Amino acid sequence: MQSKSLLKSSSTKPRIDSRERFRTVNGRNQLVGKIIDVKISGLMAMIVLSIGEQRVTSIITADAAREMQLRKGQTAAALMKSTEVMIVRV
Repeated sequence: MQSKSLLKSSSTKPRIDSRERFRTVNGRNQLVGKIIDVKISGLMAMIVLSIGEQRVTSIITADAAREMQLRKGQTAAALMKSTEVMIVRV
């Protein structure tokens, strides 16, 4: 019974706007652009974003790409850290 009430309460939460959800991520260097290519092969996925006249490519797990349902034409953000580039769907 308790798990049902937890599921029910979580599904009644107001939907968080994509931009607001994006702001809760800890990465500070954020570049928003359009996904121009998604290639999934085995355990890894290559995501290419077009940001202005530039392109940013990130290699992430295939599971992460599927979970975020990343598709060509969607808006996404590249989050820069000193050792990696992360992709977040916005």
